[in-house]
Amino acid sequence: MKYLTLAEILQPCVGQNWAVGAYDTCNLEITRAIVEASAADQAPAIIMIYPHHTPQEEWPTLLRIIEMEVERTRIPAALVLDHAKTLDQIEAALELGFSGVMIDASQAPLEQNITLTRQAVELAHACGASVEAELGHVGQGDDLVSGDQYKAHLTRVDEARRFVAETGVDALAVSIGTLHGLYRGKPQLDFERIAQLRAACPIPLVLHGGSDTPDQDLRRAIEIGIDKINIWTDVRIPFLRALKQALGGPIEKTEVNEAFEAARAAGSAVIRQKNQLLGSAGKATRYR
Repeated sequence: MKYLTLAEILQPCVGQNWAVGAYDTCNLEITRAIVEASAADQAPAIIMIYPHHTPQEEWPTLLRIIEMEVERTRIPAALVLDHAKTLDQIEAALELGFSGVMIDASQAPLEQNITLTRQAVELAHACGASVEAELGHVGQGDDLVSGDQYKAHLTRVDEARRFVAETGVDALAVSIGTLHGLYRGKPQLDFERIAQLRAACPIPLVLHGGSDTPDQDLRRAIEIGIDKINIWTDVRIPFLRALKQALGGPIEKTEVNEAFEAARAAGSAVIRQKNQLLGSAGKATRYR
């Protein structure tokens, strides 16, 4: 099974007013929701494994599931390790055949982030894989931070220019006002900063915290220069809600496959909505 690298799957959308959705998975059902939605939409997909969701010893099994589903549907796909914190995790992923890795040293000082990212790039490029890194820090939606703390976490344009030049990274996740998970209030995206980062960085830009962000904000971010959008919570919640509803009747009369089918359908419906919103629907032909 040959996946597209992260650089390869993002290249066709750079400067083209559409973005590729990146979806985390942790089991067969969510994997099927991703690939079946992408196949129905003829959209490329970035399928991600997050170490916090899936312990490292379970990666080989989950990778085999992903491989079989991608082969079955024949969608253009990249396989990416999401938010790796250590080089050991990066090396393990590369040995297993991931086509992209994300090294997240965003909470470390700039110099340390540059050093760790450069090391990840050297490891990944030697294996023919791509690297995404994060500069600035995208926090959690339920974090309580002051205005000054919030601004301090945003990506600085001068640092981004230096970071890209010194690390050789293939894609850069930037902090421009989004947060992971659900928001306590309304997100305030810094669109001017996106434009400045786009002008300063010659590589694809990534938006983390795509869930619970208003559709019009995502569209504007894409039009200004975002190329990859990470989405998890917007898929997870409908998936679990449908599963919970399916389990609401007499448990002795509930079929396991029917309960998971309902959950998978709910997740797939959200992913199809996202593919349309991001503009990736119908773009599979760009990779043939």
